[in-house]
Amino acid sequence: MRPIHRHALLSAGLLFGAFGSNANNITTSAGTLSGNTGSHVNVRFSITWENSWRIDPDRWDAAWVFVKFRNATTGQWEHARLGDDVDHSPGTGTPAAVSTGLLTPGTPFDAASNWGVGVFIHRSAPGTGTFSVSDVGLRWNYAQNGVTYTEISDVRVFAIEMVRIPEGPFFVGSGGSEVGSFTDGAWTGGATIPFLITSENALNIAPSAGSLWGTSTSGLSTIGGTGTLSGDFPKGFKSFYAMKHEVTVAQYADFLNCLTRVQQNTRTLTNLAPGVTVVTNRYVMTNSIQPIFTIRNGIRCDQNISATEPITFYCDLDQDGTGNEANDGQWIACAQVNWDDIAAYLDWSCLRPMTELEFEKTCRGPLLPVPDEYAWGTTSITRATGTANEGTAAESTLLSGANANHGPPPGSLIGPVRVGVFAKAGSTREQAGAGYYGVLNLSDNLRELSISVGITSNRAFLGTLGNGALSTAGEADVPSWPNIHGAATSGGGRGGDYVNSPVQACVSARTSASSIELNRAQFTIRGVR
Repeated sequence: MRPIHRHALLSAGLLFGAFGSNANNITTSAGTLSGNTGSHVNVRFSITWENSWRIDPDRWDAAWVFVKFRNATTGQWEHARLGDDVDHSPGTGTPAAVSTGLLTPGTPFDAASNWGVGVFIHRSAPGTGTFSVSDVGLRWNYAQNGVTYTEISDVRVFAIEMVRIPEGPFFVGSGGSEVGSFTDGAWTGGATIPFLITSENALNIAPSAGSLWGTSTSGLSTIGGTGTLSGDFPKGFKSFYAMKHEVTVAQYADFLNCLTRVQQNTRTLTNLAPGVTVVTNRYVMTNSIQPIFTIRNGIRCDQNISATEPITFYCDLDQDGTGNEANDGQWIACAQVNWDDIAAYLDWSCLRPMTELEFEKTCRGPLLPVPDEYAWGTTSITRATGTANEGTAAESTLLSGANANHGPPPGSLIGPVRVGVFAKAGSTREQAGAGYYGVLNLSDNLRELSISVGITSNRAFLGTLGNGALSTAGEADVPSWPNIHGAATSGGGRGGDYVNSPVQACVSARTSASSIELNRAQFTIRGVR
């Protein structure tokens, strides 16, 4: 077992010396195809992101990369079935490694089980700074997708920045006074008793010593009734990857652009159902004629659209009618999503929802808890009050020393901001507003919807991964995932946002952890794998 540490290198800001002014831009070139064999082909591309690190054998960041292709026969986008590690080439540039992410290893999806749904690309040796490789080659078994080479009309390569969270024990609950906090079941009042997660074995939930428990047994912060988390429920002990950033507006637009018309209508708020040809409320996530300034979601479509064909969405925060300009808000965290939107995006990208135990691991790491701490490990929080370079990749906050976008108004920023906005060159962990491993905006900007253990039905969650495909209606269709469209269960809110007070932003605050979130609101999309 790894020891529990009070201090670690990250607390001294080791990672954040690598941050530039814009630490969230990951780009891939357009995918090209080469080496067709009649059943396989290589998808070639380049990939770059500004902030990258590998600091020891256990800790590094990575890109989760997957491929979608358009079937010329159906006109629909499908998920490419990739080969195993030995089939891929890491390209040239930064010394890199490629490891295949299989489709839920050990759980067959179909007759050709355990095909590669994507790859992790990361540094193969210690280092920090810009990661850049060219001519990456991913081997794609397109015959397994049931198409011929001539039926491939288009290919797109997607990349999401991730951070590896190493295996090891950690505490939930801080020993503080957060609403609904986890605690050891021996707790009877006053300061909580941090509970140590030491394995992925079945975990007892009960008000008894050595069991996981909570300080609230009713309302939105409840721990729920007594029970058990099975050995399959992800508790955060084993290693996993977590998204470094909240999903951006541009990433959600890319997602929408790979869906059918019916699916697009499901995953937006404006009525875009087949048959609609004129759209008045063109800002489709807010069902409005212009962006709502407290939400800052610039995803829109044209006024005149086809009655049946999929719609092309783009970012137009400045409302000038020209999409995806430098100031159109592509890098702002995507607000105005609900649990179904989150689940659909994660299923489509072959990730899965995070559990609230994994959330605390991602924030705190292996350190001893600090009572009432935020994700950066201290009880100090400085609210941002203004922005510069609005809507651009260089969007920044004006107040020197600010490390969080939290509410309530007045005085706070109105709406979400660029992901990773506080991470600058030379930043410490606290200044960057970062969790122990370098994951950003965990205590601010938008709330995290995670799998709550306080909702009894959620305890059946198995950690199954998305398979890259949605239902015909555009819903996630992974068994064991909580869902609203099929049953009245969902994830609950953890972390802070630009609306609520900072007491809800503490790592162990469970103010709304067991809430049923039906509406699109100030939530974010953050998945794990």
